[in-house]
Amino acid sequence: MAQLPQHIRGPLENFVRRLSAKETVSGVGLFGSWSRGDATSSSDLDLLIIDKRDFNFEYVDRFRLNDVMVDLDYIPRKWLTGRFPLELDQRLYETYVLYDRDWSLTNTKDWLVRLYRKPYRIDLRTECYVVESDILLSRAFSAYLRGDFQSACVFAGMAVESILKTFLEVNFVPISSSRFIELLEKSTDKLGMPHIFAGFLTVSRLSEVNRDDAERRLELFEKFWNSFSSCMRKHTSVIDSLDFRVRTKLRYYGNIDILRGVVARTRDIIDGERFIEASHYLCSSLYSMVESYVSFVSVLEETKFSHATFLSVLSDLEELAWMRECVWEVFGLGDVNLGEARELLGLARELILDVRKWRRALIGWFVK
Repeated sequence: MAQLPQHIRGPLENFVRRLSAKETVSGVGLFGSWSRGDATSSSDLDLLIIDKRDFNFEYVDRFRLNDVMVDLDYIPRKWLTGRFPLELDQRLYETYVLYDRDWSLTNTKDWLVRLYRKPYRIDLRTECYVVESDILLSRAFSAYLRGDFQSACVFAGMAVESILKTFLEVNFVPISSSRFIELLEKSTDKLGMPHIFAGFLTVSRLSEVNRDDAERRLELFEKFWNSFSSCMRKHTSVIDSLDFRVRTKLRYYGNIDILRGVVARTRDIIDGERFIEASHYLCSSLYSMVESYVSFVSVLEETKFSHATFLSVLSDLEELAWMRECVWEVFGLGDVNLGEARELLGLARELILDVRKWRRALIGWFVK
């Protein structure tokens, strides 16, 4: 932890000691920007918590350590000794082990480090991006056919983004929520495919973003979070009755430190005059929050929830109309009509097919 400043390192060491005293915790690791060495003053601390309890999913909790936001990413220990999920590869690869009760975290990390940049492992990870992209594009067309053009465009952008992670993998650069635009542009340029990057900005409606746009989106994000948080506080008894995973996710996004962390990180990016990056970061942060909120509202209203048309819930309930406009503006979707949605979905499909065609060739050429 030598790269951590003292005002973070000391409290973190104390916190890890408290964690290690818990019988259920078998390992703790630091991953993300602080372990990679590219953190800024607004970066969160990301801790991987290896938990011995009997569960089979991942969940995240957040708290504040002095002036630093900390995400606790819990995964079951059995994942280290069984079939390790590909989507956790980067996190474990980056992990700096802080505590390891039985060496299972260290041994699994050592195993993954040997495999992480091997062509076949990259092929497996990028194949996951292809599958995820196909699912998201299917949702986009489903929303389009149901007349929800805003949801269609959101999923189209997400589908393209998912498969474009291939370029980051081939260039051995991290997938970072607050540097995705910067790293993707460099990667597509390096591989001689800048048109892919330009197409992604078009599909995501980010091509023309300026400072005023980024500032406005940040203002609207805060406005949405305030309403989200108010709803969570108002219905705590309902939240308590929900499944653990759903309950944990709602409480995570309703935590005031989520808002503080997103605002601080976005402000830092805007101050660096990376307005497209700031807007993309806000959209990425908002999506999971909106989806969680809409699914919860569906429970309260006893209405059917569809992932493909998740924004329709905000349109169907009159009292949520202002939130619909708020979300649409953050995503840059207020003026989308049938024709434009059809055009964006067509472009998204072309980009995805193009990357699918070249994926394995790129791995073969650039990964040795």
